Amino acid sequence: MEKEKRVHSSILIPYSYYSGRIPDYFPFVPLHWHREWELNVITEGNGVVRLGEKETEAKAGDIVLIQPELLHAITTDDRLFYDTVVFSSDMFGNGEDRSYRKMVHPLCLGRACLQIAEEKNVCYKEIRECADTVICCARENSAEADLLMKGELLRLLWFFYEGDLVSGNREPVQNVEIKAAIDYMSIHYAENITIADLAGQVNLSQSYFMQKFREMAGMGAAEYLNRLRIQKACEEILSGSSISGAAFDCGFRNLSNFNRQFRMMVGCTPREYRGRNQCPPAEIAGRGIFQAGDML
Repeated sequence: MEKEKRVHSSILIPYSYYSGRIPDYFPFVPLHWHREWELNVITEGNGVVRLGEKETEAKAGDIVLIQPELLHAITTDDRLFYDTVVFSSDMFGNGEDRSYRKMVHPLCLGRACLQIAEEKNVCYKEIRECADTVICCARENSAEADLLMKGELLRLLWFFYEGDLVSGNREPVQNVEIKAAIDYMSIHYAENITIADLAGQVNLSQSYFMQKFREMAGMGAAEYLNRLRIQKACEEILSGSSISGAAFDCGFRNLSNFNRQFRMMVGCTPREYRGRNQCPPAEIAGRGIFQAGDML
């Protein structure tokens, strides 16, 4: 299985910060996964967050904590702004003590799952305070702030437990083949990919692969590939590429088809999209226009 290409953490700095603005920076976040944790604080708008095989509505104020290796995506019919911190499990400790083994490790393995923290939750105030502090520390990006962030992440997870937002004792969902197919598309999206190619890559029959992919992604593999290509084209358009160049670079061989698919998925023409979305250069580098096997 292909490991994600983007590096979100290192031994020296075990986290990354991203600012997400849909549709200003990208029209949606396609299904993807990564080996780090992810904290999202939604600051404006509403949308749908897919966590594994389930879709959940999310709105301003909601706090989404995503455990490692969980397939997830974000879509919206309007606008959705959010702050994201992606961090290594090392931020929770070395993995040897009993608190890590009992409280953290089951989430890393997928034996427990997390729910979205909403304002109605009894521990929301504390969860929001912890999340806001983590984001401030990530933005500051200093050794001193790192120390505070570690403590706040531990408190954050504790309040998720106190707020009854952790469900345990479940069998981990095995998505090895789907992750491998997503990784393959994230690398070869500009090429002519067929369902037979994808099924062959993961050693499944075409019918079983299509069924399993739809169960986990909420859409067929062909639709997913088109969405991925459109998302990549949006990135190129905002980076200054010509519309035709972006289309051909992202796997479209017919400009009319590209324009039709773009309008259907983004809600405007490529030219209109470029005109209304002016992404600051600093944000382009750090916002996370995510690859399919990448992180939000």
